[in-house]
Amino acid sequence: MTAVVPLRDGVSGKSRLAAALDPAARRRLVVALARHVLDVLAGCAAVDRVVVVTADPAFVGRVLAADEDPVGRTTPDRQPGLPNRARRADLVAEPAGRPGLNAALEHARAVVRDGAEPGRLLVVHADLPLLTAADVAAVLAEPVDVVIATDRHGTGTNLLVVPSSAGRGGFAFRFGAGSRAAHEREASAAGLTCAVVDRPGTALDLDTLADWDDLPPLVRRRLRVDVGATPG
Repeated sequence: MTAVVPLRDGVSGKSRLAAALDPAARRRLVVALARHVLDVLAGCAAVDRVVVVTADPAFVGRVLAADEDPVGRTTPDRQPGLPNRARRADLVAEPAGRPGLNAALEHARAVVRDGAEPGRLLVVHADLPLLTAADVAAVLAEPVDVVIATDRHGTGTNLLVVPSSAGRGGFAFRFGAGSRAAHEREASAAGLTCAVVDRPGTALDLDTLADWDDLPPLVRRRLRVDVGATPG
């Protein structure tokens, strides 16, 4: 099983937190969240390979560094209980002239399936602070072709399992507003079986101040950013 983690860059992410975090703090948050997700995937026995698809390979290189944070300090940011091993991932650059998450994922899927046996692909967003290896295992255990782990609103898609090939009917990524329903329609049109999973660890992505307020205090401290005061 290959897991694909899309990660844009350290500048444009988390714009909806701009009222409470300056650009440097948002960059630190993006790094901490991505490192958590990559560490979780490193502890999943069913995940053989991790691919990060990005428009900024240099930034992702900093994310993958063992203990260096994006402002030059060295500090352990690993959640207790996660495996103590280096983050390992293959970098795939987003295709030039084809912007957007869906195009990036289609490109990554083409790279992954090139020369590989047909199988399933796991897409994992990089901003899931409560994600655990048990969550990933539960998603992968579903005996269907397509698995959608929805967001806490029930409308988005935070994890997605799809065939590594395009599928019998050409299953396409449909991330964006209403992606859960769009992915369900894709599975139906392609003649693929589909299941929806709703777990606390897969449902909470961190985009807004309301999302931040819903995090347990220990998780907030682990992310090491001061959310609350409007940046001056």
